[in-house]
Amino acid sequence: MIRSPRLFRSLRPLLLLAALGLALLAPACGDDGAEVREVGGTASGSGAASGSGTASGSGTASGSGTASGSGTGVAACEDQGDPASAGAELRVVTDEWSIVPGASTVPGGSVAIRAVNEGEEVHEVLIVRADSIDALPRDDDGALDESRLAPDAVIGELEAIQPGQTCTAVFDLAPGSYALVCNIVEREPDGAIEAHLQMGMAAMLTVT
Repeated sequence: MIRSPRLFRSLRPLLLLAALGLALLAPACGDDGAEVREVGGTASGSGAASGSGTASGSGTASGSGTASGSGTGVAACEDQGDPASAGAELRVVTDEWSIVPGASTVPGGSVAIRAVNEGEEVHEVLIVRADSIDALPRDDDGALDESRLAPDAVIGELEAIQPGQTCTAVFDLAPGSYALVCNIVEREPDGAIEAHLQMGMAAMLTVT
């Protein structure tokens, strides 16, 4: 096939305009449409909100956060450890507004705590080394101020126990005095604050 130089010269301006148009369109074509948004200070390439950016331990019904009274959007408590391997078991019942252990004394060592939520709101059982409930440091809302506890005071917790749920965890408890606390703080639609500890959700446990 014979190409005409004259024809090419006459078409060259059109070809240059077409090439320039493709160059301008190239960045848009290279964009896959994914939206980057900030979630809890981290960027997500997919544009979807990361679950870790919501309440987790902090987003779940823990003392450091807030919880919905209905438990909506709060992950349920998960069992931890094998109760069959524990040397003792303690049943703890929570409701509005109390924590009632099945015994006031348990032997030291591996202890399975089986928490039962018989109430209508989400609760938790936080295990804290303490001489008494009155000795627990409080914040302005009446909740336990965990930042003022000794570094090793918090032993563990069964958190976000849903209404009607039973959740079990195994803890290694040395001899001493412990407080069982629900440290959830709820903020009601009218702005009222309900600190479960302030409303009576605490009990003492002696480990021998």
